[in-house]
Amino acid sequence: MKRRRNSTGFGRVKGNIEAETVSELETQILGSFLTNLPWEIIINILLRLPMKSILICRCVCKTLSTVISDPKFAKLHFKRGPKNDFLIRTNDPKRVSRTLYLVDFEPETFFKDECYCCDGIPEPNCKTHLKLDTKFKLPLRDAKMVLEKRCDGKGGVRKRRYIACKPKDDKFGVVNSCNGFLCLCGTKDSNPVVVCNPVTGEFIRLPEPSKIEKLRVPVYSGFGFYPSTNQYQVVRMYDHYIRDGDRGNQWRHDSRVAEIHVLGTGSWRSIGSAPFVMDGFKFPTYLSGAIHWLCTDTHNKTSIVCFRFGNEKFQFFPPPPPGDFGTYDKSTEQICLGELRGCLYVCDASSFFYNVNLWVMRKYGVGESWTKLSIKTGCERWPYNGVYQLIKFIKEGAILMYHSVSCLVYYDHKESGYKYIKVFGTPCKFEAIAHIPSLILLKDAVIGDNVEVLNVNSRCAEFRLREENEVVFLGEGDSELTDFGFSCSDNECVPRRR
Repeated sequence: MKRRRNSTGFGRVKGNIEAETVSELETQILGSFLTNLPWEIIINILLRLPMKSILICRCVCKTLSTVISDPKFAKLHFKRGPKNDFLIRTNDPKRVSRTLYLVDFEPETFFKDECYCCDGIPEPNCKTHLKLDTKFKLPLRDAKMVLEKRCDGKGGVRKRRYIACKPKDDKFGVVNSCNGFLCLCGTKDSNPVVVCNPVTGEFIRLPEPSKIEKLRVPVYSGFGFYPSTNQYQVVRMYDHYIRDGDRGNQWRHDSRVAEIHVLGTGSWRSIGSAPFVMDGFKFPTYLSGAIHWLCTDTHNKTSIVCFRFGNEKFQFFPPPPPGDFGTYDKSTEQICLGELRGCLYVCDASSFFYNVNLWVMRKYGVGESWTKLSIKTGCERWPYNGVYQLIKFIKEGAILMYHSVSCLVYYDHKESGYKYIKVFGTPCKFEAIAHIPSLILLKDAVIGDNVEVLNVNSRCAEFRLREENEVVFLGEGDSELTDFGFSCSDNECVPRRR
């Protein structure tokens, strides 16, 4: 199969982003000013801009568009540019959520007394501070089937602006992020099926697994990069069952199979067995040429397991110090793993009514380098227990976290205070994705000719899902717990009945 270069991500800005309108006069002035500067200064200015500003600059003039579209600039911007952005998307089991909203969160400008919900005109008593107008689209699982829904029996196109899609057929889950790319999976079995760049709209469909299990079993996976070969790879694991004639032909567990796929090749390759003593494999996180998971071992203790792309081996990874981390009980579900600013972190909320412990590994692979930040909580101060995922380091002493019941929590360690941030404009819950956006094209990043690079804008740009018509804002939420659908009594946070 030959490489298909039909990507139109940068040539069709309107297809994958609703950029701010730049007037013709402003465009002429800005374009004339910038083009008179030396190239070195132009590039230096652009490298300091966040992704939203970069995409707007592409619309200013051909000179800026040429610079920004250069593959060398894309790599430099990802390496040196600001890393303040993250993504959110609605998370409703009854809806197909393919829209990703880019969030450039800066507390200095966000927590102001004015709003921007009506074209920048402040309104009193309004807390919707940030309009999420930079949008990207994820591909649909079966774009061909969706397009056929618009056609009648004579080959014509129905005059329907919106298409009804079923979540079980068209929705993707997110495995993890790596170098500006996202790996997506099915929602039923979590099998990895697509790698995409939300900014450019490009995506690659992964090949079918080498072996299809007769039983529907969960798949554990991770997406990463091996620097020595410049290859992007996906690893997947699943439990294999066989019929046992001695037990009435019942299904019996045989082994845990591990396979790997190198983007640019056309198949999965077996790499032997995965650790069967571990369970869970949650929060796949890429860092330093390896994928890391949070697991539970046979002794009911939480551990970290990593897979190194260099030797294609699974191994245990140094966890935070024992005694403070890893005791298994019903609260183990309140521990998560992630990466920010090149450091691995573990956020442990299992002792929620006393504190939330944030562990950061300052030096990769060195167990003694785990550093603990203890956030004092308590039901009267924090909203509720659950999983707290670290989304962003704001500044020294301040962090932004996502809670699993759909709210963001901004915490300033110096001020010992926190603020709630919610999404307005949609009835759905949302999820936050720690992802650094990139201009790097998939067709330039993937080595090999046995790959077909598609683009979501060229395939499904002519119609919208209903959610894509929503105007979404990010704003400060009410500090009352009941505003989030929860209530507190007797030192216990429970869901409030509706």
